[in-house]
Amino acid sequence: MSFFKIHNLKSYCKFNSQTQTGGKMTLNRILLLFVLLLTAEMVACGGKKITVEIPPQIDLTTFGTIGVVAFDVQSDEQLPGDITLKFIQHLQAAQPGVPILELGNQANVLGEVGFGSLDTEAVKAIGLKYGVDSLLTGTLEVTQAPPDVKLGQDLTSMSAASYVRGNLNVRLRQTRTGATVWSNGAHGKWKLAGLNLASGSLSSIGMSNVEDKYKKMLQELARVGTVDFRKSYETRRISE
Repeated sequence: MSFFKIHNLKSYCKFNSQTQTGGKMTLNRILLLFVLLLTAEMVACGGKKITVEIPPQIDLTTFGTIGVVAFDVQSDEQLPGDITLKFIQHLQAAQPGVPILELGNQANVLGEVGFGSLDTEAVKAIGLKYGVDSLLTGTLEVTQAPPDVKLGQDLTSMSAASYVRGNLNVRLRQTRTGATVWSNGAHGKWKLAGLNLASGSLSSIGMSNVEDKYKKMLQELARVGTVDFRKSYETRRISE
């Protein structure tokens, strides 16, 4: 790599600024040329960039057949979708071919093995009953967030919005030991409606399709909850 000597450049600039008309303009042009050349040198020596594939943090093929108990949903609203199904769809899209066995809702599954809760012994019994190597369970809590009300600084305007909150927690356990081998969560807040008042009158109102918002919530929670199962990509710089 070659670089200009700064003191030579200064001397040349000083000479030109003293002997040529428009010395300041000439000096600026020389300095700009120097910066451009230096930048080109740095870019040329920076090496090439390549994109590398990063394997998923969790390789689901190591967990054998995965039994899925329908996620426990706690919501005052009737949700327009099945969070368990969406989670499975994202899981299998991330790692196609992973064997999944849907076992049904938690109460029925526990009833089949004679347990009242999903403790360690219940997980082992489910593994023996259904022939699964791992057990995936989850809970989804959906709540209405308090309205977000804001007053303008001059107290003549106001805005208000209503939101829904979603909180998803998922666990994967070995049925041989009942031990948890993976867990993850996802949560967020989605806007359902909003309005704005100015000078005592309604200036705007926003009413979204509530059903679409709930669908979006379920989709995003399932996508974020399965992030550990997906491969990712990273750009790295290499030297020649």
